[in-house]
Amino acid sequence: MSSLFLVFGTQGAGKTTVLKGIKAAKAVSIGTEMYLAYSRRFGVRNRDEVRMKSLLTFGEMIGIRNAILKKLAGSPGTIALDTHASVKAGDGYMAGLSLKDFEVIRGKVKAIIYIDADSSQILERRKTDKGRKREHDTIEEIDLHRSLNLMYTTLYSLYLQTPVYVVHNGNDRLTIARKRVEEIIRSMK
Repeated sequence: MSSLFLVFGTQGAGKTTVLKGIKAAKAVSIGTEMYLAYSRRFGVRNRDEVRMKSLLTFGEMIGIRNAILKKLAGSPGTIALDTHASVKAGDGYMAGLSLKDFEVIRGKVKAIIYIDADSSQILERRKTDKGRKREHDTIEEIDLHRSLNLMYTTLYSLYLQTPVYVVHNGNDRLTIARKRVEEIIRSMK
């Protein structure tokens, strides 16, 4: 059975970049896993299409994510699960995890790690990330999404009965952020 660490953060905060350098856990991106499932089923060509296209109902998307979580929760070892606390959907936001997801991961999550950066830094990172198709949000919209993410994260923490750690990944702080994530995971194993 695995030990899971949920790693949240607003798109562009650097979740995936921070996790690429850690050794204390295997980093797994739910976005990448969803992309692989969608590419087999629908021929989706990149992971941003998963968010941008309405290929499935919300319930069907939950089913795919839930199957991925079941597989990971049954795997041995320590897994840092790179995912989103909330997802922008048109003009609104959806929870990044469902009640069905909680049924699968409850009791296996050791902690939630929230990777954060200033909204201006997130905006600049999104603009310069040529490998991804990002939303063109304003600073105010990013501020709102960060606030919603922290609210969702707090609710998830209450439901899962796990602590939340906030790691700041500001510009020129990548090494410090990775070290802090490593410390958190090692202390909770």
